[in-house]
Amino acid sequence: MTPRDELKALLAQRELFIFDLDGTLFNTLGDLAPAVNYAMTQFGLKTHSNDDVRTFIGNGSMNLIRRAAAANYIDVAKVRNFDEVAAVLEREGYSEEKVKEIHKVYSDYYWEHCTENTEPYEGVVELIKRIVQSAGCDRDCAENDKKRAGTKCAAMLTNKPVAPAKKILEKFGLKNSFATYLCGDTTPERKPSPAGIFEILRQTGIAPEKAIMIGDDTPDVLAAKNAGIDCITLFEGFGKAENLLPLKPRYTAGHIKDFAEFI
Repeated sequence: MTPRDELKALLAQRELFIFDLDGTLFNTLGDLAPAVNYAMTQFGLKTHSNDDVRTFIGNGSMNLIRRAAAANYIDVAKVRNFDEVAAVLEREGYSEEKVKEIHKVYSDYYWEHCTENTEPYEGVVELIKRIVQSAGCDRDCAENDKKRAGTKCAAMLTNKPVAPAKKILEKFGLKNSFATYLCGDTTPERKPSPAGIFEILRQTGIAPEKAIMIGDDTPDVLAAKNAGIDCITLFEGFGKAENLLPLKPRYTAGHIKDFAEFI
């Protein structure tokens, strides 16, 4: 069986599709990078290329800012190491209060500009709307208790704060297209914790073996593993192959467009 056939067979058996946002549903880099760089300039720090900011993304916006600040003092290749980032920030006098101050400047700027250069990836809007139309599953799905057996349902789990996430979904007409969506400040715990996945399973009433995570970075892959559900790892999002390959992802694709027809 080819990898494509394997994906087709896998997706045919799944009812709940849990999508990440940044790098999975939407290319948000065009708004994230300017917001990061605006915050850097306000504190006398150097700005970063879009590709470097892409490396900083993952595990929430506080870690995005920690990595961006730390990259002023260490090589960008090292900023995915939490211990190394923490050590350099402490050495350079960045208290948690200072990081929060930089983060607030970033957050305020990003909120104002978060939909200016953000675009859905190819096939995403059509796929989500097709799931809704074919299954009759909307935001009331969780409130209606259990969805109808055998129908398909979309959910979203992101470490992004709910305010910009909601604003992005609203712009592209997807706010009411998910059975539920949990964000960095509304989920029980951020990815790679499995808590958000468990909560989505609880709300939708779908068994773990009927669910699948779709994401582009290590927090997505690890959250799925920690929750005991399958995951499709995307290699054309924000995550980098050198970080993803050591996790030995079983199911992989370039991006959603490569398998959307199977859902």
